[in-house]
Amino acid sequence: MFQRLYKKCLELAAHKSSNFYLGFVSFIESSFFPIPPDIMIVPMVIAKKKEYIKIFLIASINSVLGGIFGYLIGYLFLIWQCM
Repeated sequence: MFQRLYKKCLELAAHKSSNFYLGFVSFIESSFFPIPPDIMIVPMVIAKKKEYIKIFLIASINSVLGGIFGYLIGYLFLIWQCM
């Protein structure tokens, strides 16, 4: 199962909309996805050397937003459990 997810992430790194997919993977990884976005970041930075700051900013910002979303999920389950 993880092999398929790993290969899919590498395919998305080569896609023309790879910045969107990187943001999506970074967001869901910090909430519930088991594979880190690093497997997309490394090929993207190698392919687009001049855009490395943009790539890291996309990954970092979406990871923080995903962490906030994961926190909200936990908070809502805590409230739901206390009812």
